[in-house]
Amino acid sequence: MDWAFVRLFVQCFESYYPEFLGVCVIHRAPVLFWDLWRFIQPLLDPSVASRFVFTRNNAELHRVIPRESLPIVHYDGLDNWTYQYVPPREGENIHMQDTATKERLLTERRVLEERFDAATRAWMKDPGYQPSNDRDQIAAALGEQYVRMSPYTRARTLYHRMGVLGNDERPHWTYDIKQESHPQQDNGMELDS
Repeated sequence: MDWAFVRLFVQCFESYYPEFLGVCVIHRAPVLFWDLWRFIQPLLDPSVASRFVFTRNNAELHRVIPRESLPIVHYDGLDNWTYQYVPPREGENIHMQDTATKERLLTERRVLEERFDAATRAWMKDPGYQPSNDRDQIAAALGEQYVRMSPYTRARTLYHRMGVLGNDERPHWTYDIKQESHPQQDNGMELDS
């Protein structure tokens, strides 16, 4: 085990990315991992460590993730979705050939990033500084600008073709929920127990 790497990984996770993780579910980890986790967990901040959830079987997994969001196969979920490849469409990446617009949007992006960086630095330097709406407005402008720039800098993916990623670049997940049969009912009528 490379402990220097583990320490660096933990430090980077705690310092730079903790707000991005809602929960990390580790399902059916090998026994060796449990021993390793006992060494890693004390290195983590308790609020970060609490975001890691371990499940040994599907019943424990269902307490963390709703069955409607889990596939039927392997996880005893209710999602009946099956993978189907959607081939690329002719011309779906035509915007990537427009290098003039791409460069204009990248320049616009750099200006917004510099403004956001300056607003953030002002906030960090003065403990009593109350960030104005300016920083929030710049952040919103960066998000909106990313959506406009995306077709010129990123190729469309399977997720775009499936409709998971829309024009706003945000995921829109759908589930094909299997209806469970209830043993207490037969043709809509309750059975006597």
